[in-house]
Amino acid sequence: MASREDVRAQLTLNRFMAPEEARFKHGRCLSPPELDACRPSKTTWKSRHPPRDDHDCPSWLTASEYEDNSSTLMLKIKKLADLIRMSKRTSLYTGAGISASVIGQAARSNTNKQGWTGTKTAASPTLTHHALAALTRNNLVHSWVQQNHDGLPQKAGAKQGVINEIHGSWFDPSNPVVKYSGCLSDRLEPKMVEDARQSDLVIVLGTSLGGLNADQMATLPATRSLVPDDKELVTTTVRNGVKLCGYITSTDEATGEVCGQFHADTSDFVEDAPWDGAFDTHMRFHPSQTFRPVLNTSTSSLGTVCINLQQTPQDDKMSLRIFGKSDNVLFLLLQELGMSTRFPEINFEAVPRRVLVPYNKRGERIADGEPMMWWNLERGAEIKLTPGHNIQGARQPIFMHIGSKKWPNGTRLKNNRICGPGNGRVVLRNLRTSAFEFNIEGAKMSLGMWWVEAAVAGGVDYLPLVNSKPEYEIEEEKKE
Repeated sequence: MASREDVRAQLTLNRFMAPEEARFKHGRCLSPPELDACRPSKTTWKSRHPPRDDHDCPSWLTASEYEDNSSTLMLKIKKLADLIRMSKRTSLYTGAGISASVIGQAARSNTNKQGWTGTKTAASPTLTHHALAALTRNNLVHSWVQQNHDGLPQKAGAKQGVINEIHGSWFDPSNPVVKYSGCLSDRLEPKMVEDARQSDLVIVLGTSLGGLNADQMATLPATRSLVPDDKELVTTTVRNGVKLCGYITSTDEATGEVCGQFHADTSDFVEDAPWDGAFDTHMRFHPSQTFRPVLNTSTSSLGTVCINLQQTPQDDKMSLRIFGKSDNVLFLLLQELGMSTRFPEINFEAVPRRVLVPYNKRGERIADGEPMMWWNLERGAEIKLTPGHNIQGARQPIFMHIGSKKWPNGTRLKNNRICGPGNGRVVLRNLRTSAFEFNIEGAKMSLGMWWVEAAVAGGVDYLPLVNSKPEYEIEEEKKE
C-alpha cells in the first residue's frame, strides 16, 4: 500500500489531463508502474450522441459506455480501498445513475432505459445503495450528498443525518424537489459547500457532472488536490477586475516580488462559489499585491474518484477513474475492505408513531437540560412545517400556496389551492413506501419513517415538521 505522502506527491505532480493522455481513463493518483499495468477500457456500447439533451458538454463526450477489464478493475479497486483507508473525511456525491434500474434516469444509456419506471416512492434500494450505506455505518464515509429524491439510501440503512438531499426529497415535506428555476435549501446548501471544501476524498457515482451548482462536490476537492501540503489556497484581483485563485510558491527577498501558481477565476470564487481551475499559470506579482485566504477550505486533499459507465466533462480532474457498473464495483470494494456483502433487512413496520425527541417547538435541537418534546405522528395528529423550509424556494407549482409571501393566507389561487402557513394533519402510515403521509394545506406530502429514529437520537439538525400544539415530557409528568 502506498503512503498518503506518495499519493499526494502524484496528485500535485500530475495536473489535470487532456482526453488524449494515457492517464485520462485511469486517474492522476496512479504511480507510473500502476499506470503501466492498466489496460484500455472496453467499449460496451457506442453512441454518437451526448449523455443528456438538457446539458451542454465537450465535443469529445458521448453517451458511450465503457468497462475496465478484470485486472485493471482489481488494481483500481485496491487503490480505491487504499484511498478510503487513508482519507481523513470521505464524502459521496451520487446521481440518478445509482437508482436508474429501479427509478429511471434522464441520461442516455444502453444499460438502463432513458425515462422513468413509475415505481417512484415504492422503489427498493439496489446493491449500490446497500453497499454505500454499509460504508456510512462503518464510518468509512462521513457524508452523502444525494442528487436523487428517492430515499433509497435511507431505505438501505443510511442514517438521515448523514444524507444531504441537496435537490429535494419525496420524503421530507420541508425540502420538496427543487425545479431548475428554484433555489437550493438554505439549510442544506451551506452543508454541501462545507463538504466540498473540507472533504479529503469524494467518491462520485451515477451522475453526468453536467454543470450543476452541486457539482462542486466533485470539482473543488479535485482542485484542492493540486495544492502542495505546505501551501495555502488564496485569491487575488488583478487588472480589469480579473480574479485569480491559486497558491504562493515563493517571495523574492531582494525585490519583494511574489511568485505563484494561479488560474483565472471565471466563476468568481471568493467565498461562496465553486471553482475548478488547474493553477496552470506561473505568475509574478508586485510586492504591494494583496492576497486573501480562501476561508473554511482544507487543502491537502486526496481529490475525487469517479465510478461510472460513461465519461463525464470532469474526467480530466479525477484522482481515480473506474469504468464499470456500480453494483459490481462496490461488491468488489466491500470484499477488498474486508466487509460483509450480506446486508441487513431494514424493517420500518415497528417504527413507533409517538416518541420523545430532543427538539423544541421550532424543530430545533435543544441543549442539554431542556425538556424533551413528544413527536406525535399518529393518524389525525395536527402538525405544521417548521421555519426554514424550502417550499417557496423549490418553486413546485402544487406547493406554492404554502408559506407564500406573495399572497396572504386564505387567498385562493388559480389551481384552487388556498394559501396557508403550512398547517396540516397526519393521514396515514404507508408501509409500501415506508412513509407517513400528510395533508398540508390541501397538498399530499410524505415523511420517511427513518426520520423517527434520527429524531429520537438527535441525529438531524432540524425536524421538518412538529405538532401544532406540542407537548413536553415535563407536562406529562405533571399530569401523572
